[in-house]
Amino acid sequence: MNITTSITNTSLKNSDKGLVIDFIDLVVNFVEPNNYFGGQIRLTAEEDGISFQTKTEDLQDLAIVKAKKLIADAQVVVPEPEPEYVPDDPEPVQSEAPQSEAPASEATSEAPVADTPASEAD
Repeated sequence: MNITTSITNTSLKNSDKGLVIDFIDLVVNFVEPNNYFGGQIRLTAEEDGISFQTKTEDLQDLAIVKAKKLIADAQVVVPEPEPEYVPDDPEPVQSEAPQSEAPASEATSEAPVADTPASEAD
C-alpha cells in the first residue's frame, strides 16, 4: 500500500506566546492497486501538539496516524430506505384480460317500483 500526503492549507494565529500555528490541513491518500481511500486531515497545536519546530515528516506521520484512527473509530450507518409514495386516491387497476359481461340473470336489479294508480298521483 502506498500512502501519500500533501499539505494543502496552513493557518497562523497570534497568542500570548506570539505567532503560533493554528492548524495545518493535509490530504492523506491510501492507494493499493485495486483500492483507494483519501481525505483531508486537520492537525492543530492543541490536539496534535504541532509547532514551528515540527518537521514535515512528523506532520505526515501525525496525519497518517490520525486518519487511521478516524477510520478505525468510524461507525457504519445504514440509513433506513425511504418509504415508497402511495397516492391517497390511486387509480383503479385494470387487468389486461378481457372481462366478459355478466349474464342478464346476474345483472344488477333495481328495487321494484310500486305501481301507483294515476288517480292517486293527482
